[in-house]
Amino acid sequence: MESPQAAPHSICGMSQDEYLVAMEEFHGHASPGTTMGGFMVDAAWRILGDVPYLNAAVETVVCLPDAVQMLTPCTMGNGFLQVMDWGKFALTLYDRESLEGARAWLSVENIEAHPLVANWYLRRPENREVEKEDVVRAILDGGFELIKARPVKVLAALKDKTKVPTVLCPACGEYHPQRQGDLCLACGGQAYYVD
Repeated sequence: MESPQAAPHSICGMSQDEYLVAMEEFHGHASPGTTMGGFMVDAAWRILGDVPYLNAAVETVVCLPDAVQMLTPCTMGNGFLQVMDWGKFALTLYDRESLEGARAWLSVENIEAHPLVANWYLRRPENREVEKEDVVRAILDGGFELIKARPVKVLAALKDKTKVPTVLCPACGEYHPQRQGDLCLACGGQAYYVD
């Protein structure tokens, strides 16, 4: 099943202008990726419908997680949003109990009809001189034509439903998930900082 083909007048119930304002407030600026993400969330939600236990998974670390956090109750903080660094501009909304879901992704075939969008997404050299506001406007004009969406079944809930036991790290004296072993990840050589 593909998303509706007409450019929408709204994104998850917001006018396009309201969405742009909300995006600037949340994301810091109107970005092409977060604009596209709004249509993707809307398309997936249209297929999935309202479910009691909504979760989300995104397949890129840039822009798309913010669209999900703006438009759904799924956030990094509550754990209902899982971010995978796969480098794919795609997302899945699903019910964590039934595992029924809907996946939306950027249609490389369809974006060729929208050169500004194609040049931005495919990182073509001719996009270097294009203003991001023009790309955002092109995405708003293209709407659902730029994406595809279909029902999917998630193999397993991506959020752990059980409480994770913690243990004291003997090196730093801080608690960490027991599944990581005796040492916390930082003391085990994966620290991102130095004292």
